[in-house]
This record gives sequence, C-alpha cells and structure tokens, in this order.
Amino acid sequence: MGSSRFPGKPLFKLRGKEMIVRTLERAALAECFDRIVCATDSEAIADVVSRAGFEFLLTGEAATGSDRVALAARALDLDLVVNLQGDEPLVEPSLLCTVAQTLVEHPEGWVTVACPLSPSDVPLKTVVKVLVRDGYAVDFSREIPANEASLWLQHQGIYAYSRKCRDEFSSLPQSPLELERSLEQMRILGKTPIRIVYSPYASVSVDVPSDASNVEALIDESKNRGFYHERA
Repeated sequence: MGSSRFPGKPLFKLRGKEMIVRTLERAALAECFDRIVCATDSEAIADVVSRAGFEFLLTGEAATGSDRVALAARALDLDLVVNLQGDEPLVEPSLLCTVAQTLVEHPEGWVTVACPLSPSDVPLKTVVKVLVRDGYAVDFSREIPANEASLWLQHQGIYAYSRKCRDEFSSLPQSPLELERSLEQMRILGKTPIRIVYSPYASVSVDVPSDASNVEALIDESKNRGFYHERA
C-alpha cells in the first residue's frame, strides 16, 4: 500500500476489480499450487482478499517483498514457495507452473523470470533489466547503456525459493547496491545462484498509475478475443 510510485496500488481497481484480486486469480488459474496465500501488512488488503475468497496472512513490516514472503512462509511452515508480486495482474498462469517446476528440480538457488526487452522500455527506470549468462542472472539494473540494450532482458516480478534460500536472504542486511538500485535481489547476487526461466510473454506489471490504463486495455482486448479468464 505504501508504494512510492503508486500509493495504494494493490487496491486500485482494474475494470472494477482490485489489482491484488486479479493477480490472485491468475495464480489460481495455474492450478499447480498446493496453497495460495496473500502476504500483507495491510488489514485493508486482507479484508478485500478475504471477501474475494482467498487466504491471507498478516505480517509485520518488511524491507522487501522477499523479506515479507520469508516471514509468511516461516509462519506457515512452508519450504518451496513461488513469490508472485501483487502488481502482476496479467501474469501467464502456465509460466507460474514452469517456475514452480524449475524450483522443484533446482531448489539450491533462486528462480526468477526474464522476458524480451522492448526497445521503448530501455530508457525507463521503472522497467528492471537482467543480464543473463549461461541461464543465470549476473546483473540487474534499472539503467543500462543504450548501446548494450541487445544484451539485456526484462526482469519479471516472480521469484521462487526454498526455505534455506529465504532464510539466508532474510538473515543478511540490506546491501548498499540493493538500496541504491532498489532491487532486493542484489542482496544475494553473487552469493546464491539465480536461475532464469525464459518467458516469451511480455511482462505487463503495474508500477506507476499510467500503467493501469495499459493493463485495462489489454484486459478488454483479451476478453474480446476470448483469451482472458477470471472468476465470476
């Protein structure tokens, strides 16, 4: 709820339905998870999620999303977890299944997602880029040299990790580079392998208010073509 670029973002309504609810619905469509839980420190979010028929867990304050997931997973006594950030209301359900299966096969490190980087997104600081080598992330940045854009992919807000990896992450202090770039993964880059799942689907997250209208247009387009499914 305290997003600096979009205050109250999780409860912003996209075509009449809160963003967090749309994101949870996409996770449910994947049909590959034993349990879907919204981890939040906001009672307002918890109320909306509960009324939509989803489970929630209230945590204390957390420095990052992965710190919050670590708190929630510890309270729920979970091992393997996929962390889908709440601003991914158009995430492809089959991609979530691929991430989950990759974690099952490779629980020794983190798993995250990269997709094609649009030339128009190269100069945008709101779009996180990832440099990949031999299937693993070697750098993340919001700003990259224009002449190196072809070497980078777009990073998508999905992480997956085991209990051991989460505990390692949450036990470390926030690193200077993590704080400078506002990217939580920088805390463990170089310490823990970050395996990349490649996705052909463009990442359509909502980072700033102007992104919301783009998402609504895509929802309308998908519904008209019969591709967008949601719970009634």
